[in-house]
Amino acid sequence: MADRFWIKLHHSKTGETILAVCDEELLGKRLKLNEQFSIEVSQSFYGGVLIARDDLDKYLKQATIVNMLGEKAISYAVKKGFIVEKAVIKVGGVPHIQLYL
Repeated sequence: MADRFWIKLHHSKTGETILAVCDEELLGKRLKLNEQFSIEVSQSFYGGVLIARDDLDKYLKQATIVNMLGEKAISYAVKKGFIVEKAVIKVGGVPHIQLYL
């Protein structure tokens, strides 16, 4: 089965279009940052629509800001030239990037 991603578009008061993307299996997970802190990959931020990998391009082209989480999503975006790998950080051991386009 091809990779799928959860995506959600958010619109700011300043006119920005924010695209939140995460690998399908990450939605609802809690990523431990350290002994005291963790973050939740929440339905409210990432869980809008489940899409096929090849549909991600059209959403990336609409966005002015991108918040992306997950090995598969990041790998795809690097391969397609949307991001450079050296800009990726790890959050709770999971690749993450924020883009301002």
